Amino acid sequence: LLSSLYLSHAVLVSAVEVNTPEEMFVENGTDAKLPCTFTSVEVISSAASVSWSFQPEGAATRISFFYYSNGKSYPGKDIPFKDRITWAGDLNKKDASITISNMQFRDNGTYICDVKNPPDIVVKPGEIRVRVVEK
Repeated sequence: LLSSLYLSHAVLVSAVEVNTPEEMFVENGTDAKLPCTFTSVEVISSAASVSWSFQPEGAATRISFFYYSNGKSYPGKDIPFKDRITWAGDLNKKDASITISNMQFRDNGTYICDVKNPPDIVVKPGEIRVRVVEK
């Protein structure tokens, strides 16, 4: 009996779905809006949060560089994005986008958008491969 209860409960678990473009080309020196939208069956609550991380081209590890929760943004204070990140989303509209100003060649890599909307926290983050190109 317990296993059947568990199975029926598991079916009810919902998941946030995150949508991002697979790849973006950005001109060197320009601002880039990294689009990230999501769907959730739960009402967007004040507990909802967004975190962005970056995996530089050829690197094995990711760097967390931005967090947004409860109407406040928390950009990371270290390089590579110091003072270049702006929140461009609206969680009520299911938009978790950010803008990075003055894109540089060193910004090439994969950007990961992760959205949590408790109790809806099962999520496959969106990934955008960004390539900075000559003007």
